Amino acid sequence: MEAAAPKRAQSMKTIDKAMKLLNLFTTETPEFRLVDIARASGLDKVTAMRVLNSLASGGLLEQHPETRKYRLGTAILRLARIRETSFPMISTLQPIVDRLSEETGESGHASLASDAGLTTIALCEPNRSTRVWIDPTQVLPFHATASGIVYLAHLPPEEAASLLALTSDRRYTDETASGDELRRRIQEARKLGYARSFGGFEVDTAGFAAPVFDWHGKVIATMGLACVRSRLDEANDGHLIKAVVSAASAATRAFGGRSPGNAPVAV
Repeated sequence: MEAAAPKRAQSMKTIDKAMKLLNLFTTETPEFRLVDIARASGLDKVTAMRVLNSLASGGLLEQHPETRKYRLGTAILRLARIRETSFPMISTLQPIVDRLSEETGESGHASLASDAGLTTIALCEPNRSTRVWIDPTQVLPFHATASGIVYLAHLPPEEAASLLALTSDRRYTDETASGDELRRRIQEARKLGYARSFGGFEVDTAGFAAPVFDWHGKVIATMGLACVRSRLDEANDGHLIKAVVSAASAATRAFGGRSPGNAPVAV
């Protein structure tokens, strides 16, 4: 029994390394050579090769026969299809996001959180020439976006603090919140039930977001709007906030969820 504990710990470390390598792949860098992925991950080449071979044998990665570069494998598509078929999330959120964008004329999106940040899983851009473009593969920072702030606001305080400890305090613009200002915005979002961010991630954009809850009253996603900042004024802010809160409430109901006792409920 005593010998089994170190083996389990070693197995967990290997899994952590595998997850780290998988998370390096993006639309900007869809392929890696061994030397590049070792450098990006901080692993030595022998360890990186061992982990890459294990991922490739399971179909999670594949290696081009000529360039020898690694890319995501088809097993990920299979797993994603199983997840979505068994527990629909994208197909549940997409119609709500579509209605949100149509109602407001701005880019609607729904996001899921991980330790690294927020990932967009549903989005809809309005049919107008000037709009905010959202890259669904880009991981968005918690502290610089309305979606991230409202997600942190509705987590238990210890979980929010843990996520923030893992998050970079990078200032994307002069208006990116940090320190006391970030804490103030999180408290405000908890009180109001929504968050707003002006120029925190990109100077010319503004965001509004509200939380989506599961049946335990736990925040599981966020519903948001990414807006062209120059179009906003006090006259339409209220309309956008009401729309995004209503959409988040619709998503919560669609998942059979409920707002926790301390979260404002949309009318």
